[in-house]
This record gives sequence, structure tokens and C-alpha cells, in this order.
Amino acid sequence: MFAKNKPAKTDLKKYRHELKYIINSGYYHILRSRLRSAMKTDPHGENGIYRITSLYFDDVFRTGYNDKLLGLDVRKKYRVRYYNLSPSVIRLEVKEKKGEMVCKRSVPLTSSEFERLIKGERDFLKQDRYINTAAEEFCLSDRLTALFPAVLVDYQREAYICPAGNVRITFDSSLKTALNFKGTEEKTEFVNVFGEGEIILEVKYDSFIPSYIKDLLSGIPLTRESVSKFVLCSDKLTEVSKCSFYQQIS
Repeated sequence: MFAKNKPAKTDLKKYRHELKYIINSGYYHILRSRLRSAMKTDPHGENGIYRITSLYFDDVFRTGYNDKLLGLDVRKKYRVRYYNLSPSVIRLEVKEKKGEMVCKRSVPLTSSEFERLIKGERDFLKQDRYINTAAEEFCLSDRLTALFPAVLVDYQREAYICPAGNVRITFDSSLKTALNFKGTEEKTEFVNVFGEGEIILEVKYDSFIPSYIKDLLSGIPLTRESVSKFVLCSDKLTEVSKCSFYQQIS
């Protein structure tokens, strides 16, 4: 499965193209059949499939959320990500976007460090091993805007890879968020965000997509969309909280 956490090192910014689409289950099965015949499945998952859980941080001004809604060309989000509901591999990540180009940098955390981060502790990120990493950038933003855990994003990913162009194509389904997240060891109450059959298709690559992969994606009515799981889950939490409020006063 996923590699164990290793000591942090200096981050290098490398931007990639990231294209997103929302498709239905019918188009998913067509594309999946094509990709499986020509691309390798991600070795990190079982047959390329694994579960991703990300805790996003935002500030009191909801900068991450509002920057996305405003469609700002340059924006940034902070999150802690782990896999298959296991605390064995945890990463603090910074995702920076410039137009359709995306740069992701990460640094490993231990389970106890993640719990401390949720509680608002930041001093441990000032260690020398975190200099020039995503952790240092997180600390700087935290000092300026007081970051806090804002929304949990959980989904299943099916991933296919191609070395040429460093292409990665993923299907993300079963999108959920949570009402009561308190840490990886706590029981979490998940809430469905997507309707049945809704899937996010993501196409990521460095500088080019091989022509045969373009052919695999052709013939399907794909329309690029500005899809954000962070925003979708945030909106769902707002919807649920409003319903709970009205139920209490009715």
C-alpha cells in the first residue's frame, strides 16, 4: 500500500495541468473499460482503488472557500490527507492553483501530530526538519489568518497512470463529508454529498497527453467544470446545519 512516512525535505514547486469533469455511471463504465486496456492501475490501491480522507483548513474569513467561488486565478488550500481510514500514512499538504495548473506539496505527519494540529497546536511544526516545506508555509498562513479545521472530504478514488507525460486519470465517487470529525481514532458520522452515479473525472499531466490517451477519452460528451470537493462538502454541511436548526425550532 502507501509508503510509510519519511523525513521532510525541501519542497520544490512543480505545476501540472488538472482538468475536471462530472460524469454519470454509464460514461464511467465506458471510460473505465478503455483505460484498463491501455493504462496501468495505480499500484497504491487494490486494482487502483483506494479511499481518500482529507481534512481541509480555512480561516475565519473563509478565504479558501470564497476564493474558489470568486474564481480567483491564483489560490491556495491547506489539508491533511490519509488513506483507507488508516492513520499509518498522513500528510500535511498545500495545494496551490494558477489557472488550470496545480502544484501540490506535502510533508509527513505522525498520527499524534495530526491530533495536535486538530487541537490547534502548531509549535511542533517549527522544528528544523520542517523548514522550507509545506509545514512552514502552513505555519505562516496560520499566524496571519488563524487556520482551523473547516471540512472533511471523503471519497473513493480509482486511478490510472501513464509514464509518458506523467498522465494520471482518476474517477472519484461516493463523495462524503462529516458532521463530528474529532480525529482518526474517533467514530465519524459521514453524510453523502453526491447522488447515486455521480462521479468526478480528473485528468492530470505535466506537459502533454499522448495521442492514444486522448483517443480513449474521445466520443464522450465531456464538459470541463470547476469542481471543488472542498466547496461541495462545505455546502452540504451548511445545508445539513440549516435543516437541523429548523427542526429544533419547529
